[in-house]
Amino acid sequence: MSSGKIENLLKIIDSISDWTGKVFSYIVVPLTVLIVFEVITRRFFDAPTIWTFEMSNFLFGAHFMLCAAYGLLYKSHVSIDLFTSHTNKKVQEILGIVSYAFMFFPFMIVFLIWGIDFTVTAWKMGETSWSVWGPSLVPIKAVIPVTAALVLLQGIAEVIKKILYLRKGVAL
Repeated sequence: MSSGKIENLLKIIDSISDWTGKVFSYIVVPLTVLIVFEVITRRFFDAPTIWTFEMSNFLFGAHFMLCAAYGLLYKSHVSIDLFTSHTNKKVQEILGIVSYAFMFFPFMIVFLIWGIDFTVTAWKMGETSWSVWGPSLVPIKAVIPVTAALVLLQGIAEVIKKILYLRKGVAL
């Protein structure tokens, strides 16, 4: 594959992560409205609801997870640079590739496979929540493999960027 095609592929992957992160960041809007609604009904009308706590957990979980690829794209995840802080950029990129190969990709592949299994199982058995409200857990469990796929895709792009840096000496 030519360098131009690889760079176009990276732009596509980066734009997917950027777009999904921006879109899913708006989950905080209904989450905020829901929490304000619960506070008002509880404090002013003495009428708490049984479903808002669980729904707020679902929304926060979806927001947190579905924005993970965006976080990886913009390097906002926690990074421990104990070994790399005093090395040059080339060594940092090599150690980054090794870390992705031995830690990131195995974890994300297991996360994807188990997430698919959790979602399919929840769908087959019609799994619902333990609460009195008892909503279906399929949508929130489906967030797991979607997140894994998005983060895995962005991780592949990050490794390709590191390899291109080692080959060209220019960061993308």
